[in-house]
Formats: sequence, structure tokens, C-alpha cells
Amino acid sequence: MAVKNLNKIRKDIERIDEVILTALAERMDLMPDLAAIKKQRKIPIFQEKQEQQTVKRLRRMAKEQELDPDFVEEIFVSIFNESKRLQNEAMRREE
Repeated sequence: MAVKNLNKIRKDIERIDEVILTALAERMDLMPDLAAIKKQRKIPIFQEKQEQQTVKRLRRMAKEQELDPDFVEEIFVSIFNESKRLQNEAMRREE
């Protein structure tokens, strides 16, 4: 019985991992379009105030979901960094 439950939990984790990766890929697919708009409007890629507001919102949401806000922030800072890298890359390709 315990092995069956372990296997079910592992399957559930794999399914959730796939959802997370799919959402992450969807988010990153938006970066070239975001970069184009920022370039057209002469908006810098890194917008500190926007990022701080987003982190604040995510930390609040983490608490609501009973997750460690520091853990969630760490994950999203990595996501933001990759997003900025992709935007820079997209802008360089357009030059």
C-alpha cells in the first residue's frame, strides 16, 4: 500500500512539474514581444520599481498559499533574470 501511495505521489509531482515548466515556457515566449514594445517606447529592460512591486505581490501571494516568501522570491528573481536576458537577446537581434 505504501509503495502504491509513493508511486501516486511521484506521478502527481511529475504532472505538477510539467505544468510548472509549461507555464514557464509560456512566460518566456512573451519576452521577445515585451522587448519589442520596450524598445519602441524606449523603456529600459530593467524596471526596478515594477520588479519590486511584483516581488511584493508574489510574497503576499506566497503567504496566502502558506509558502515561504523568501523561497518564492528566490525562484522569481531567477525567472526575472532569465526574462531580462531573453529581452536583451531579442533587442540585440533587432539591431
